[in-house]
Amino acid sequence: MKKLAILLSFMVISINVFAGGGHDHGGEPPDHFRLTQDIISKLGIKWEKVQERSVKVSKKYPAVVRDDLTLSEAIYSPVEGLVKFLFVKEGDPVVKGQKLALIYSPEIRKLIADIKLAKVKVKNLKAVYEREKQLYEKKVIPYSRYFQAKINYENALGELNAMEESLKAYGEIENGLLVLKSHIDGYIAKQGVILGDSVDLGKQIFKIHSHDVLWVVAFVPVVDTLLFKKKLEVTVISPLGKTTGIVDFVSHKVDPQTKRNEVRIIADNSNETLKPNMYVDVYLTEKTRKGLFIPEKAVVIKDGRFFVFVKEGDDVHPVEVHLGKKYDGYFELIDGVSQGQEIITDGVSFLKSKFLAEAEGH
Repeated sequence: MKKLAILLSFMVISINVFAGGGHDHGGEPPDHFRLTQDIISKLGIKWEKVQERSVKVSKKYPAVVRDDLTLSEAIYSPVEGLVKFLFVKEGDPVVKGQKLALIYSPEIRKLIADIKLAKVKVKNLKAVYEREKQLYEKKVIPYSRYFQAKINYENALGELNAMEESLKAYGEIENGLLVLKSHIDGYIAKQGVILGDSVDLGKQIFKIHSHDVLWVVAFVPVVDTLLFKKKLEVTVISPLGKTTGIVDFVSHKVDPQTKRNEVRIIADNSNETLKPNMYVDVYLTEKTRKGLFIPEKAVVIKDGRFFVFVKEGDDVHPVEVHLGKKYDGYFELIDGVSQGQEIITDGVSFLKSKFLAEAEGH
């Protein structure tokens, strides 16, 4: 019931405004409106003075979002084998050091078995070497016999160390299985295997991307490439929001079809406003411009002409204005209203409905 009462009150106010209910009855022109405090409050009408201000002058360029190749990782098995366990799937988030899969490799299993045998051999030859050393020191055996025992032991120890280093080169081993881990934070962008698949050096198992930072490639006219200096900060606007980026590289080649240069920008995506392959706009703030500017939201367009609603006391009426370019949400004011005059900036849609209806003869 409370919502219904508010709605009825809102409709009554709107009817009064559009029907001239807020007017005096002194023959006031039909395109003038008399605002009361109640109407202002209910319709959210606000105004401000036309004044000199400084606005940012920006240039806009089309761009596309791409993965930052320095923050991507392809996961391969360093040895032939079979996928025994998968701990993640395509689309899953991962962190640096997270376990991704376990690989069974006959080559690694054989190397592990050889290491076990080598350890036994080293143990036995070490015992022989220590015994021969004692006998030699007691002058029971000749030096050549002691020396040969020492060489045999050291050779076996060297072979064991070499095999252990070879095993380490494959990576972490868990219960005889090779462990594959992520080396970056990101998410699984592509999964190339299923459980039981065979793998080798040429088989990509996973592709991982980190999207905290992405590349934005802007397509810039050749004449404007001089504006893009390395480490220059720019603004990137996508359908999901706004973020910032730093110019990283300006291509030395001009695209033969578009006649434009590619400018690579390292963009912050911590707020998740960007996605790979998304089309976005890059804004370069070149300078600031000072003059009379009015907010874009205060302007009404009718038949290609521009109007604002001027407030004089409690009276509001539309005035045609001549505008220049739009910068940073503001139109440059050429003519129509003067500095210091008050114009409506909020609640314009209600006045626009009344104004357009009367202009169309309703």
